[in-house]
Amino acid sequence: MRKIKNPNFKIQNPKLKFKNLIFVLAVLIFAWVILFISFGKTLASTTPPALPTPASVDYFLAYPGILPGNFLYPLKMVRDRIWLFLTPDPLQKAQTLLLFADKRLGAGKALIEKGKEDLGITTLSKAEKYLEKALIQGKIAKQKGEDTTTFFNTLEKASQKHQEVLEEIKEKLSEEGKKALEEVIKYPKRIYKEAQEL
Repeated sequence: MRKIKNPNFKIQNPKLKFKNLIFVLAVLIFAWVILFISFGKTLASTTPPALPTPASVDYFLAYPGILPGNFLYPLKMVRDRIWLFLTPDPLQKAQTLLLFADKRLGAGKALIEKGKEDLGITTLSKAEKYLEKALIQGKIAKQKGEDTTTFFNTLEKASQKHQEVLEEIKEKLSEEGKKALEEVIKYPKRIYKEAQEL
C-alpha cells in the first residue's frame, strides 16, 4: 500500500535536532552526576564536618564545598536548582533549602577570610534568603498537615547559629561591610522568633 505524503509536513534537519538533543542530555547527565556526588557526600558522613565556629549553639554547619568565584560554581547552582525542582514535598524542600543556607553561610565566611569582602557579603545575604525560603516551605508543609515539629526545632537552632557566625564575621569587616551585614543579620533574628512560635 502506498503512503500518501502530507504536503504541509516539512522535514527539518534531523542532524541539527539530534545534536540539540545530545547537548541537552549531556548537560542534564552532568548536572545529575554533580547532584549525586554531592548528595552522596552529604549522606556518607553521619556528622557533617563542622566549621570552626563558637560552640555556644549546638548546631553543625555542612561543609560549603565549591566557593563562589570558582569556575565550577555555576554548575553547582544548576545542580541546586534541579535538586529543588525535583523535590515536590514542601517539608523535604524546606530541609534542602536549610542545607543550602548552611552551605552558603560557610562559603560566605570562607570568602571573607580570604579577603573577598563584597563577594562574601553577597553570599551571606543569599544564605539568609535561603533560610527565609526554608521557613516559608516549612509553613506550607505545616498547612498541609505534615509533622513539622522537628524541622522547626532544627530551624530555630540553625537561625541561632547563623546569627552567631554573622556576629563573629562582622568583626573582620570594614565599616561599610559591617553596615551591610547589619541588614543581613535581621533575617536569622526574625526567622528565629518565627520558628519558636511555630
